[in-house]
Amino acid sequence: MTLSILELASAREIVRSLLEQLRLEAYLFEVEPHARNWEIRVDCGINEKWQSVVLEISSEQLTASREDGPARDALLTAWHEQLAACARGVAR
Repeated sequence: MTLSILELASAREIVRSLLEQLRLEAYLFEVEPHARNWEIRVDCGINEKWQSVVLEISSEQLTASREDGPARDALLTAWHEQLAACARGVAR
C-alpha cells in the first residue's frame, strides 16, 4: 500500500477519534499500512502492565467510519469488545 503523508495522517486522525470515543484509560496507538489493510496497535495499561492489542481494518472500513453512522457504530462495537480490558484497566 503506497500512501501519501496526508492519507496516513487522515487514517491516524480517524483512529484517534474512534479510540477517544471508546474512553480507554491510559493508551498509546500506532497506525500502519499493510497490503490493502491498516494495522492499528494499541498499547494500554492492564493490571499495572502495558499490553498490546493489534486490530486490522480495511481501508474501505476505516474511511467509512470517519463519519457517524452504521459503519462507525459497527467498528466501535467490535473494538469495544476487543479493547474492553483497556477501558477498565483490568483483565478479567
